[in-house]
Amino acid sequence: MSERIYTAKDEAVKLFFSQCKLSIEMSEQLIKEYKPMLMNRRFVTDAQLSENLNISRRTLQDYRDKGRLPFYRLDGKILYEESDIEGFLSDAYRPKFED
Repeated sequence: MSERIYTAKDEAVKLFFSQCKLSIEMSEQLIKEYKPMLMNRRFVTDAQLSENLNISRRTLQDYRDKGRLPFYRLDGKILYEESDIEGFLSDAYRPKFED
């Protein structure tokens, strides 16, 4: 039985480390995008919704104050249910004008 010493120049080693790097990147992306379900519903925080819609948190507060966007307040944290956000966006949708 021959003993082989693998070095960083071996293709098998390069492939192994490139796959490890890819796995780490994919894991980091999953962690970033993971949204746990609660009672078969998904919730988004005030900061997440503000970032995703590219609007200020103050604008979201105006929507809450005017009753336009349903929300939950838990110990000072604001949560929005994804289905409520979809409904809000559907109501705000305006199709383009046809010539």
